[in-house]
Amino acid sequence: MKKTITQRTFCIALIILGLFLPACREQNNATGTAATVNGEPITFRSLEARRSVLFSGRSPRAAGFDDVTLQRQYRYVLGQMIEELVISQYMKKNGLTLEAGQVEAEEKRIRDDYPPGAFEAMLLERAIDEERWREGIYRRMMVEQFIAQVLRPEISITADEVQQYYREHSADFVIPEQWHFMQIVGTDKREVEKAGNNLVLGKNATAAQQEYPVTIHDINMGADMLPKELLDDLSLLRPWQASQARTVDDAFRLFVLVEKTPSSMLDAAEMSKRVEQALADEKVGAVYAQWMQNRLRKADIRIAPALKTPLPLEQESASGR
Repeated sequence: MKKTITQRTFCIALIILGLFLPACREQNNATGTAATVNGEPITFRSLEARRSVLFSGRSPRAAGFDDVTLQRQYRYVLGQMIEELVISQYMKKNGLTLEAGQVEAEEKRIRDDYPPGAFEAMLLERAIDEERWREGIYRRMMVEQFIAQVLRPEISITADEVQQYYREHSADFVIPEQWHFMQIVGTDKREVEKAGNNLVLGKNATAAQQEYPVTIHDINMGADMLPKELLDDLSLLRPWQASQARTVDDAFRLFVLVEKTPSSMLDAAEMSKRVEQALADEKVGAVYAQWMQNRLRKADIRIAPALKTPLPLEQESASGR
């Protein structure tokens, strides 16, 4: 059985922090070099920053993992970072760089998902400086561009493959029944009910919200995604009929059903696009693995001595040979 590219990377990297792990818990800002790839360094600090983001979900100082688990996490992260560096070096060598402003746009998109000040607080809590975080965004985007510009053109998809995929995954191309409804929330039950009656009669959410002290949300959602309680309420309603007002936390809520759209199949163009994308995603994995395997064989990868201690299971396997 062939090894996957991740397994191959792990075999090359052998990132096991036998000596580094205790120091990691006490001093997260170690500045030494964990590994080099063709002379370009990966620092312990960047390694710990990535591990903290991927696995911890908490302060990197929190003692939540045993040593073996931490070792496996560091192994995974270093393998990932080595692959990113190999790709980044290849892209730069071949003049395939990101367009101006791409990294900044992605950074803004990520920051916009956080309330004001929360993103900076998260970085501070995990001892991650912004430049290192930004570097991670750059390398991830370089990998995405590498796949799109270098690997994807090598992949061909036949009509027979498309037909077979569709036969095996036809249920994936059905759009479930869609329910369009309004949610009305307020602290006064009578006002919520009045707003509901107003909306049913006038079919104007803006006017109803202006007249009554309530909040109205316009929602479109597949019936298969609705919570059971909501599904039960809405299933009893006809279009432009209101449910009863129910207590929710410290407020009252009711729903007005607008319409139900029956389930349907995707149109032919969208279906073809999705099938080709799914097949391309399947094939690109194998192409990526082969490409990376070849590049890693040629790369000069050097791991810090402190990171080469085998895991207990690997030690047992080696002694049992």
